[in-house]
Amino acid sequence: MGKNAEIYYQLKTQLKEYGAESRMVSASHIPELQSEYNSLLTSLQIDRQFVEKSIRNYIDFSITKKYPAIQSFIIIATPSPEIEVRFNHNRKTYLFKIPPQYSDRIKVTGNVKNITSQIFDGNGYRTFPVVLPKKLLAVHSGLAKYGKNNISYVSGMGSYHRLTVFATDLPCDHDSWQDLQILERCSKCIACQHNCPTGAISADRFLIKAERCLTYFNEQLEPFPDWIDPKSHNSIIGCMRCQNICPENIRYKAARKNNESFTESETNLILMGIHFEELPEKLQLKIKNLSLRHYYEQLSRNIKILIDNNLK
Repeated sequence: MGKNAEIYYQLKTQLKEYGAESRMVSASHIPELQSEYNSLLTSLQIDRQFVEKSIRNYIDFSITKKYPAIQSFIIIATPSPEIEVRFNHNRKTYLFKIPPQYSDRIKVTGNVKNITSQIFDGNGYRTFPVVLPKKLLAVHSGLAKYGKNNISYVSGMGSYHRLTVFATDLPCDHDSWQDLQILERCSKCIACQHNCPTGAISADRFLIKAERCLTYFNEQLEPFPDWIDPKSHNSIIGCMRCQNICPENIRYKAARKNNESFTESETNLILMGIHFEELPEKLQLKIKNLSLRHYYEQLSRNIKILIDNNLK
């Protein structure tokens, strides 16, 4: 085994001990990835404002120009369960869910960084931060497959995982790039289509109608459109309707009970929309530990709707 292969083997071994799976692809695929990504956006048939606001501005395909030394990308999938958090309000206790991919961001990112930096730095190689279409890259790497709900599925994790991507100057001796793969079950199953509360998943095409996806609206600050039924809301952020009903997730969808609980006073402060910096430090830390700091401005609105739904 050559040195490069040994380094990648060390990485895969340590990640596997952490419960994660990984793949490597060559940085030479960037033009192909960019072309396909732009084609996908065009085929989504959504307006330009939605694309610019929610998707395109977060992606940077110029990474190899910024860091010419980049030779490969490492794609990592780490288990990320759905969790339940307690909120106490008006002498009642509510259990509200945070979907996978949200709650474990800080812990997962930190652990992955520690593992990768230890291996690469110790062998004289560098790593670089990247902002690329992670799902598309994961599926092309063979790490994941696409579901009809436009979510990626990883063997042994279902859709309950968090994807992490980083670049490195380690030569790519294990390029796993392949054509896009779709879950075989999706060709016959319509469970997510029937369970989608906003009609974002349709029978006439495989791509979802992203401009109707509840997750998108839950992540924005603007008021919800009138056409969204308030009863559709089911999570503190995002939406779990398509994942919870998916047969591929049967073995992975048990919510993890979380020790975090918000007292009456803490819940009231959130519902009042108090500026994050003005919250007690203990409350700030709770929100940060749940990786909800980025969505704090949305919490008051989203939690109010969940409470109202439970009272009806």
